[in-house]
Amino acid sequence: MSHKLSLIVAAALCAGFARGQSQGAPSVSQVLMYSATMPSLPVPTLTGANGFTLSSAVPSIFTETAAPANLGDATASAILNGANYSVSRNIVQLNNALNASIATALSIIPLSSPASGVILRKDPVTGAELPVSSTLGPIFTERAETIGKGQFYVGFSNQDFHFTKFNGASLNSLQILYPGGDPSKVVLGGPLSTVPATFGVGMDVRLSQNIAFLTYGVTDRIDVSLGLPMVHSAVSGRTYNGTIYAGNGFGTNGSTCWCVNTFTPGYPTLIQPQIGNAAMSKTGFGDVLVRVKGTLLRTSSAVVAIGGDVRMPTGDESNYLGVGTTVVKPFAAVSFYTKPLRNNIVLSPHFDVGWQFSGKSSLGGELQGTPLTQNTSAGTINYIGAPFISTKGYLPDVFTWAAGTELALGRHNTFIADILGNQVGWIHGIPNAQMQTISNVLLPTGPNGDSSGAAVPTKGSATGLVTAGRVSFGQYSASLGYKARITQSLVANFNLVLRIDNNGLVARAVPMFGLGYSF
Repeated sequence: MSHKLSLIVAAALCAGFARGQSQGAPSVSQVLMYSATMPSLPVPTLTGANGFTLSSAVPSIFTETAAPANLGDATASAILNGANYSVSRNIVQLNNALNASIATALSIIPLSSPASGVILRKDPVTGAELPVSSTLGPIFTERAETIGKGQFYVGFSNQDFHFTKFNGASLNSLQILYPGGDPSKVVLGGPLSTVPATFGVGMDVRLSQNIAFLTYGVTDRIDVSLGLPMVHSAVSGRTYNGTIYAGNGFGTNGSTCWCVNTFTPGYPTLIQPQIGNAAMSKTGFGDVLVRVKGTLLRTSSAVVAIGGDVRMPTGDESNYLGVGTTVVKPFAAVSFYTKPLRNNIVLSPHFDVGWQFSGKSSLGGELQGTPLTQNTSAGTINYIGAPFISTKGYLPDVFTWAAGTELALGRHNTFIADILGNQVGWIHGIPNAQMQTISNVLLPTGPNGDSSGAAVPTKGSATGLVTAGRVSFGQYSASLGYKARITQSLVANFNLVLRIDNNGLVARAVPMFGLGYSF
């Protein structure tokens, strides 16, 4: 690199960069993308011309396209011309894979069961209403018994999810990795390829569901349920510490020229400490659920039922209030009853199995940035920015199962313990991201790194999440609950679901409470 250009670049090291800017997202599902969008990205120039600003830009990898053979005076004008740069790869596309995984995981949260606590049927001889079973039934799994012809059940439940992990990593301190390796037209002892880059992402993701259920006994063996959810979703995100691993960026001491990788076209930027932040919440009606269940076998010791759920897309999927497509789930449920033990204790093992199938939704697709063009003092700049356009893709199928038991202490208290399992994506996989580490990379010591641009750069490693395509994985939880019979037909429910794996999006502990009344 010429002495003249070295002085110009060294002087540029003192230039300031925009602090993280708050950006308003149009919907909750786009908060993460807008947290990586800068309403205005100031770009200085090194040619004496006025700087310029890119509006609604996302951090992208810009690469020199003028094919300079060296970094002397003859090519200085080429690498300083912002118009000679193209977006090699939009780094936020990797961020997008994480967003798709979060959106899909939110969409497959199951609704609580509309199981009745007290089931009464008339004695054919005396006409008296007698309880059918000796327990108050499960909470999170489906009960095999139907409520009886002409009977009604009204229930309400609340669940609060605070997601804190993604594939075992804290949502508050994720790192996204751009592996590099895209071809460049810069030649310096041979053609150069782009080098790795990373940026940090911090998120807070919460969801609560308030669900009202109404169940009616059509016959003695068939009942129909209607679920009406009210959903609140809240997401906040920040994107920061964009880092390109190019050493001092001068093409000396083993470093790579910043013209091969830069965050701003025609200007040396290897570090962006603050990029942006966004937050949004929404409350509204979710997807209406219709459930039909019928008893196939009923004895004094066992009940077997089959049924099906249809979840209709009445909620706004762009705000995580619904899934954006019709969901169908056939299921089977089995309940067993033992004879009363000492002190009127009754054990009632139960087992559920079901398979959920969904259509195409924007939550299963991707958000794509808009290609933008801006005329500047450094020429016409092409870049990627907002707004973002949603594509549609299949939500994953989910094979569900639950096994556990009820422990009744008399007719007023029942304890429940379950193991819950979801096998996500056997047929239509779920978008996912995985950790990757690239060793022996050059830590930035040049533009925006430190003031010693001529120093020999230190080598290290770059680690972060990269796209993993569509995959299948299992999710497992332990469920502990308690039911208390307050009056003849009013039952209170308390439950805690504990995740015991780290696959996908994880809410470690999910409390639930509710009330149910039979009449």
